Amino acid sequence: MKLRSPGIVPFRDCESGMKTMRKLLLGAAAISLSGCSFLGLGGHGAHQGYNAPSYGTGYASTGSKCSPSHAVLANGNCLSRLNIEGGVGASFHVGGDVVTGDKGTFPGTNVRNVSYEEAYDTGIRYELGASYALSPNTKVSATGFIDEADSAGNLNFGTVGGAAFTGSMSDRKSTGLELGLRKYFNPKSAPLVRSVRPYVEGRVGAAYQDAVFMENAQLGGVNIGTGRLAFSDSGWVPSAAGLVGIETPLTRYSTIGIETGLRYTGAPETNNTTFGPGPFQDLNDSEAHLSVPLMLRGRYRF
Repeated sequence: MKLRSPGIVPFRDCESGMKTMRKLLLGAAAISLSGCSFLGLGGHGAHQGYNAPSYGTGYASTGSKCSPSHAVLANGNCLSRLNIEGGVGASFHVGGDVVTGDKGTFPGTNVRNVSYEEAYDTGIRYELGASYALSPNTKVSATGFIDEADSAGNLNFGTVGGAAFTGSMSDRKSTGLELGLRKYFNPKSAPLVRSVRPYVEGRVGAAYQDAVFMENAQLGGVNIGTGRLAFSDSGWVPSAAGLVGIETPLTRYSTIGIETGLRYTGAPETNNTTFGPGPFQDLNDSEAHLSVPLMLRGRYRF
């Protein structure tokens, strides 16, 4: 059970929500600035949708000469092999504890578990990569990413030797690369954008997590050491994700879409400089991080 201070948490949650809203509004503005053609309001032929021959189900064109960057299929269609992709969006913490009070067994230590959701504001994720079409409905992808979240501020962790144990977690950041396999389904009709194309994707990779510190660490209002305690070391951890999304044509060779799913990032390596044998032992045995992304994505095919 999470213990929260009723006087502080509502304000922090409100502030976190405002940050998330600003991030999502930036994404909405990007869609708005893409032009009336995205909504099918740019005149005849401005946005034909996936059912038009030039879009097909992943073909570059139908019944016309293929460019050198296209593959010629048995039916004469041209398939765009190479795609450049990017995305930005929110990353919502949904699982895992960063402070593991239940693993501490030292007499007189009574520290609670603190989840990533409580210790950090909603994160933001940036992605840039490429994909290669194996067929009109199947792509392999390579995606680089930066995933970061600001500290949510000061927390009450519990007591050690009868004294209140308080502090905050430093900001969280990971950078890495993932390889994926994406499967597209048949286009569906939709309002405003005329047609969308759903897909699912699985990814595996690795993330380099920056070192994490416990900051402003105090016992009974007195700093523990310098007040900045090494908590977990930097290093590589596994990452994976199961994703679902939809795309709609933006121009003849570009699409825009929304993506979500479930993401896993492995547990960091503990630092036992302070959290070794003694009253703080095992309190920093952080768990793997689970998150739900909500990404605004763009793709350009050559």
